[in-house]
Amino acid sequence: MKAFFIQLHQKLVTTISDEQKWSLFQHACVYISLGASSAVMTVVNVFTGKGWLTWVTLAFSVACLINLLLTSRKGVPAKIAMMLFAAEITAIFIYFILSGDPDGFSVIWTVMLPSFGLLLFELRYGTCLSLLVFAALIFFFWTPPGQSLLQYDYSPTFMMRFPLLYLACFCVAFLLERMSEAARKALRESHRNYEYLCYHDALTKQYNRFWLQSIIAQPEKYNIKPAAVAILDIDNFKQINDNYGHPNGDVVIRAIGDTILQTLNGSGDLCRWGGDEFLVLFHTDIDADTVCRRIVDAVHAHTFQFDGHSMCTTLSIGLVTTPDGSTDDIDALIHQADVNLYVAKDNGRNCMISSRLGD
Repeated sequence: MKAFFIQLHQKLVTTISDEQKWSLFQHACVYISLGASSAVMTVVNVFTGKGWLTWVTLAFSVACLINLLLTSRKGVPAKIAMMLFAAEITAIFIYFILSGDPDGFSVIWTVMLPSFGLLLFELRYGTCLSLLVFAALIFFFWTPPGQSLLQYDYSPTFMMRFPLLYLACFCVAFLLERMSEAARKALRESHRNYEYLCYHDALTKQYNRFWLQSIIAQPEKYNIKPAAVAILDIDNFKQINDNYGHPNGDVVIRAIGDTILQTLNGSGDLCRWGGDEFLVLFHTDIDADTVCRRIVDAVHAHTFQFDGHSMCTTLSIGLVTTPDGSTDDIDALIHQADVNLYVAKDNGRNCMISSRLGD
């Protein structure tokens, strides 16, 4: 049971963090709650013989069901459902105001509009919708032409006070929605920062090993099928740390990561594989062999200045390509690229060893 609630909490946090999913979830909840309430009221109206009110609540219940079905399809149908709902809820509340059924009670339902309107249509459009109904209340309750259209004999005190009650409900709903919006915005920002820290290396700002492991574990989510994988290792990096210190070693790692990324120029995804190693997932239509050779040359051409001394470093690269242009077996590519890297090291470093998967 505890595991169930933990999973439920995680799904809720994920939904809230995704603005589109959260919006669809809110709409679905509103349509379900209002549709169910209207269905119950329809049954009550049938047994109490309320005539037209029965058909109105039934029609609204069906309309909520249609809105729910449209929302489940997302995209344009969900937007159509929103527009339909705005027209439907405005029409039913004006009917409640005019008819007063049953016994002047139905009009009280209009105080729910600010909450639902601001929830579904955000502050700008929800405010417009709520104020539109408020204007209708003023017209029907406070002006002689509007009062002449009323089919129920409201008391003067009720007609005077009810628009003010509605306005108070709107102000409270507006304040709560502003607070809720700020909280959701902070949560989404926190979630984005968490994802960035989770998938990026703190030193180089490139993807990290956890990002790659996530791709391997959920290939269908990321839809990445690389054409090649290269593992790149900085030659004699321990000597750099020993001679110039670990802070300067960090400078070297960061600069080489930037050089690799610039040379890739969008042809692959770069991650820090660990320590002084990087890994590249090449995209499907890239000449990985040529790009890797450019990386070797670019890194070798980079000069560092530490304590008045100039130095340059080199890379060894193990590259493996796929015979069919792409594969989802990233583990096999990584293993073969690692084998090729060790061959490059044994061959004197500052070079690249390449092979095809399965050779």
